[in-house]
Amino acid sequence: MIIDFRVRLPFKEQFPDVDPNDLSFVPAYMRHYLELFSEGIKYRDVVTTEHLLETMEQNGISKAVMQAEWEFGDYRALNNSVKRLMDQYPDKIIGFCTVHPQESRDMAKEVEEWVKGKGMRGVNLQPWAYQLHAHDRKFYPVYEKCVELDIPVTIHTGVNWSLTRSMDYGRPIHLDHIACDFPELKIVASHGGWPWVNEMVAVAWKHPKVYIETGAVSPKYIGRPGTGWETFIQYANSILKERILYASEWPLLSFERVISETKALPLKEDVKAAYLGENAARLLGIR
Repeated sequence: MIIDFRVRLPFKEQFPDVDPNDLSFVPAYMRHYLELFSEGIKYRDVVTTEHLLETMEQNGISKAVMQAEWEFGDYRALNNSVKRLMDQYPDKIIGFCTVHPQESRDMAKEVEEWVKGKGMRGVNLQPWAYQLHAHDRKFYPVYEKCVELDIPVTIHTGVNWSLTRSMDYGRPIHLDHIACDFPELKIVASHGGWPWVNEMVAVAWKHPKVYIETGAVSPKYIGRPGTGWETFIQYANSILKERILYASEWPLLSFERVISETKALPLKEDVKAAYLGENAARLLGIR
């Protein structure tokens, strides 16, 4: 079983009324992303939900976690779009909701409504976009609610490419504070924490409910010496083998590319199987 732990909502689902060739609606703090990933965002013209499902089938992906990954726009509309696809394709799409600390009056209540009332399976946070650290006390009611509901929270961990948002918001050490205060909270560190991979591995080694997800990172670089991922490979093959999660960040990276490069990594075969799906299935309660 292959489970992709991070796929993005197709552009036309997230912004149905926007001309995909006109990105002037993107806020200034996101413009550098467009410059750096100009090739990767060309998908906006052609990628549809049907294309997502077709390419999942072609690459043997059983399920995909579609996360409401808030960077700008209406976060409630984003949640609704993810829920719509989750409801249409319940055997394929697993939905994670998001919240917004500057707009939500009661983030914990919203999480409960999205999970208990609407079937979401987790929460996604983007601290760099809010300009808050993940261990800011504003998020503590959300973490408490996630523990109560027994659901994971995914947190952007690692570099962000905005020219007006500090990379420090993504330091893995911030997750250490959270895990100390909420030892039962299931924390998924999105994007693997690069360039602080050693720090990320240390936090995961210390806390048994911290997982490392590597979405948006080409696995060929994870396996290449000198890129800063050497510690991840070393410990993925040993003490962290049950807490690593494959993800693509489709459609920025294709399923075909990420899966083929993952299978070529210098990991033990049983570790590859755990990475590609077994760990995610256990975390999400999928049998």
